[in-house]
Amino acid sequence: MKQSEQNIATASPRKRMIKWLVAAFFVVLAAVAVMNLPRGFSDDLSLVGKGKPSIVFIRDKNAVQTFGILEVMNEIRDRNAGQVEFLLTDFNTPPGRKFMAANEAPRVTLVLLDAGGKKVNIIYPPQTAESLQQEIDVLLKPAK
Repeated sequence: MKQSEQNIATASPRKRMIKWLVAAFFVVLAAVAVMNLPRGFSDDLSLVGKGKPSIVFIRDKNAVQTFGILEVMNEIRDRNAGQVEFLLTDFNTPPGRKFMAANEAPRVTLVLLDAGGKKVNIIYPPQTAESLQQEIDVLLKPAK
């Protein structure tokens, strides 16, 4: 066997091994990224007024503020699990337009509704987790 043929024969398994290791690395990286994505939000607006206060996010997928509000909602969602329904609707869908009209709410806003489904407040971006939590605390206080 010539030297060049020997180099090709010995380099080939090494190159294959490196390719497999790189591929495995990217598969693991993708799996970790997917596991760290936030849980989805329900778009089932029939949950509004069913005994729990609700926060409905009217989103516009093309608006930058959408991502900031989603991050804030994710920060406080676990703190309020079981007490508040975190929902979303798209402004350009029939259910979204109907919800917006019924609550006189513009796109890229949070609509806070009491346990009976009555609008309590509309919150505009930007918001912080602390400011939204304060609004939720008011929403959860029993009426006097």
